[in-house]
Amino acid sequence: MGEGNVNTYNPPADIEAEKAVLGAMLKSGDARADVSSILREEDFYLTEHREIYKTILDMEHKGIGVDINTVYSELKNRKTADIVGGLTYLSRLIDETIVVLNAKFYARTVSDKSKMRQLIVEADRIKEAAYSDELPPEDILDNAEQSILEIAHKAQRSNYKDINEILVDNIQEIQKLEKNKGSIQGIETGFKKVDEYLGGFQKTDLIILAARPGVGKTAWALNVAEHAASTGSKVMIFSLEMANTQLGQRLLSMAASVPLENIRSGNISAEDWESLSEAQDSFYGTDLVVDESSVITPIEMKNKCRRFKQERGGLDLVIIDYLQLMSIGGYRVEQREKEIAAITRSIKIMAKELDCAVILLSQLSRGPEQRGGDHMPKLSDLRDSGAIEQDADVVIFLRRDDYYERDTDPANVDPSTGLTCQVNIAKHRNGPTGIATIAWIPRYTKFANLAVGYEE
Repeated sequence: MGEGNVNTYNPPADIEAEKAVLGAMLKSGDARADVSSILREEDFYLTEHREIYKTILDMEHKGIGVDINTVYSELKNRKTADIVGGLTYLSRLIDETIVVLNAKFYARTVSDKSKMRQLIVEADRIKEAAYSDELPPEDILDNAEQSILEIAHKAQRSNYKDINEILVDNIQEIQKLEKNKGSIQGIETGFKKVDEYLGGFQKTDLIILAARPGVGKTAWALNVAEHAASTGSKVMIFSLEMANTQLGQRLLSMAASVPLENIRSGNISAEDWESLSEAQDSFYGTDLVVDESSVITPIEMKNKCRRFKQERGGLDLVIIDYLQLMSIGGYRVEQREKEIAAITRSIKIMAKELDCAVILLSQLSRGPEQRGGDHMPKLSDLRDSGAIEQDADVVIFLRRDDYYERDTDPANVDPSTGLTCQVNIAKHRNGPTGIATIAWIPRYTKFANLAVGYEE
């Protein structure tokens, strides 16, 4: 190698494209609208071009007419006219711009060069972090992936859409629903009454599943995960409390109808082995994965989900068990409610960006236990509530009668299917709320639809 191989490249930039963009903006209002939807101030390489661009946009926002003279006057007011080359340079920009209609093309060129420069800066940061040996490689990789994703997101400018186009989309969706009348359009939960209320879980929705400890949040979520995966959905489970081997035992118990205590003790009959083998085979070919990270941030979670989506060709449902074990860092203990709010907001954004449904398990306060009557949880019982209710599209509470059987009211026992559980859909942003009753079968730590004749 030798000194002649030292990298002396100039940063990627297309100065002529930057000039063409600014010249078109000085000439045409349409060009200004087109360019402003593509470029940010920092996308320009030359400082003087950034100043001219920022000045033009500020004038547009203030309703000041834009032409060479008004822009020059505004630059003088900002005391930056000389820095950008004065009236002479503005005139040159206009004279050298021949085809105003090409403004979009030049703007995309400027944007592409900007992204390349950002990638170079990020690559240097990664190299510096790797050389410093101060962080473990996992942290460097997570930080690098997040930074690169941010570069991509900065370039994604949301475009407005004409109301007529939106309504055409709506009509087409209604026609599709009419054609498939009676079928569940979202991700089926496997519980008939719940699906009747929700129409299945919808993409981009944040679903809060809350209950007191020991009621069965994890079991209910695993029921949904197993059913969703068996019907072709791609599912990712984040287990912050339970090891993946424990989750595996629960899934086998549920699917095989073999008591969980027998699986844990190894007390398995020949008939049970046959059921377990069939249950194992039923998961073959499904897209269901478990991440047992005990400590994870929303950023790390989103990175893992994005990788899963790329590797498996999609992502339909994410289950997080559970909210109160998550951390985002940078908050004091007394600011826990603010931290929880930041976490739920991040997860809602993740659901929208990845176009998947997210079920976020959450603990409840002791409110239901302290109240008399039916102990039905309320939205105000959400622990560290803050923005949990606000960000959620759906809030589901689980309530088992046998959980409160120490009270005067006896547990509601269904002799054919076991105990019952009330699934209270307390919030449904885009549909009805209500209570569905399902069966609870503790031997297999599973829930099921009530037998015919036992519905509400």
